[in-house]
Amino acid sequence: MSKSLPKLCLSLAVAMGLSLAVAPVAFAQKVVNVWHTEPNPKTKAAIDEIIKGFEKENPGVKVVQEAVGWGDLDKKMQAALASGAFPEISQGQTYVERSLSAKGFLRPLNDLYESIGEQDIFEGVRKLDYNTKDKKYYGLAHAVGVDLTIYRKDFMRQAGLDPEKPATTFAEWLAQLKKLTVDTNGDGKPDRYGLSLAGPGFFINEDLYMWVGSNGGRLFDEKGRPTFTEKPVLEVLQFWKELNDCCLPPDWLSRQYLDTFGDLATGKAAMILGWGRGSGYFEQYSPDLVAKGDIGVYATKPLGPSAKPGQPFLTQFDCEPWMVFKGSKNPEEAVKFLKYFHRADNYVKYISTVPVHFFPINKSLRERADYKAIPDFQKWNFWVDAQHKVIASQDPRPLMITQWSDLELPYIAEIAGSTILVDMVTDVTKNGKTPMEAATRAQQRTEQLITQLGYKKW
Repeated sequence: MSKSLPKLCLSLAVAMGLSLAVAPVAFAQKVVNVWHTEPNPKTKAAIDEIIKGFEKENPGVKVVQEAVGWGDLDKKMQAALASGAFPEISQGQTYVERSLSAKGFLRPLNDLYESIGEQDIFEGVRKLDYNTKDKKYYGLAHAVGVDLTIYRKDFMRQAGLDPEKPATTFAEWLAQLKKLTVDTNGDGKPDRYGLSLAGPGFFINEDLYMWVGSNGGRLFDEKGRPTFTEKPVLEVLQFWKELNDCCLPPDWLSRQYLDTFGDLATGKAAMILGWGRGSGYFEQYSPDLVAKGDIGVYATKPLGPSAKPGQPFLTQFDCEPWMVFKGSKNPEEAVKFLKYFHRADNYVKYISTVPVHFFPINKSLRERADYKAIPDFQKWNFWVDAQHKVIASQDPRPLMITQWSDLELPYIAEIAGSTILVDMVTDVTKNGKTPMEAATRAQQRTEQLITQLGYKKW
């Protein structure tokens, strides 16, 4: 045996010993997985910058962001619930947060509110995520904004309509949309439609609850029983049928959300429903329309025939909360990251990436000079002002919540994640069923689901 072998073995042993000593430090890294609904490259880049700062301050903690589309997040969340493989942090709809907190999945976030300054957070935001039963917050809206009607002023003028005069009722809106649905190439078929809607189920849920609310209706009664066979819901289904027959693209059920913005930008539709994030889309794909001022936004929406005189219309309050899963691997590090994320200098970076859609949740940030100086506010001030007006005066509500008491129902996530509401709408618009036939079927299916989940109280 070589005399050098013992030395070699000793050297290897020392080296291995050293590696064993170092290994626990190298592999002690805690990972915080973050799911959010902002695939916008600017937003992802801003989050990356915030993550780098956090990791520098917190060695041993790694944050991994994953952008998930709105329509896909519910499916991803259901898969996580089935497998038990939770992320540390996820955004989600308010009804999802309420459902998950009722089932005991979420860590309370009162300490996060305290770190931001509870009274600095707008009261409407606090209302969304405050559980009155146990006096705890289980979510925190990442930003707020509202869904409005976006339209082409040039098409309105061509149709002999006043672009500054929005429809006030469903009947007026339908008449308006019929005038805006035209055959521009002379082949006898419309090639420009009055309205383009996103068809996948998530967006049908959105439009259904907004129109029912604007028709003086509700989706659940005082005991939590679905109300799909009530007159306001039936009238909305009939209105949707009339829209489908006159004023929507024949393939609207397959139109994705961004497709509707493309329809407006390219002249295939005169109106869409959407959010302030679309301002960047129009700047990119139809700068001529932006320069001419032909993109308009209404700070109002029409009311249905069962609406009471003077009642507010219902539009969606975009307020997806951050949630922290207490069963994830590193929930405390997750809260620590959210506290860092919401420091004013970091949060303004995030807000500034989609400023016509993301309104900050805290009062003080709106007064910061760097926030007020965002260039988009000069170009799109009318869209920003419209949203502020609606938030202040119309009581917008989160998805699926036609009345605030619905927030206490623990099964809305399961109903929204099913195909029940989508089937109800498509049964009427495409499958030849009457509103009552479609609503009766949906009512029975929903009552059965609630019963199976163990939540029936009527």
